[in-house]
Amino acid sequence: MSFLYLIVFNLTFLGTLLDNLLIITVTTADQNLHTPMYFFLRNLSILDRNCICPCTSSSILDLCFISITVLNDCVNSITGNRAISVAGCATQLFLVIYCICVELLFLSIMAWDCYVAIFQPFQYPIIMNPQFCVCMTLASLLSGLAYAGVQVCTLGTHFSCSSASQAWSIGSCVMSPLY
Repeated sequence: MSFLYLIVFNLTFLGTLLDNLLIITVTTADQNLHTPMYFFLRNLSILDRNCICPCTSSSILDLCFISITVLNDCVNSITGNRAISVAGCATQLFLVIYCICVELLFLSIMAWDCYVAIFQPFQYPIIMNPQFCVCMTLASLLSGLAYAGVQVCTLGTHFSCSSASQAWSIGSCVMSPLY
């Protein structure tokens, strides 16, 4: 059963990775898609692609969740390892919170872009200029870092292990800080 689980979720991971790479490639290559909406769509796909890499963690909202939980679980099911270090748990929580925050900010900016395009079409090029889009992207990334850092530092007081190398069960990393 674990082998079937491994195959299904690895195919899902590969599909999401290829989907994001296709979005990034098309929106970069086609000059007609160099608009603010596609700029933020490309950034969202880059965020998702980076968050689904096996070396990083994920977000609950989209593809990021697949990477941290599913890829980590696939590796754990193969190796039989059911523990995570406190440092690994803190890193996982930081990256999950970071990806969620940045993804929500990108989606909010994309919604605002649609609002401006529909209700202020004559001012759209002035409001949504390339410099503004880059500034909004950087502000989203930095806000995500700040918010995730504060949240993990706050949750750090709830880590009950005396050593950062001490192992926890996988469920403790997800549930313990939430209580």
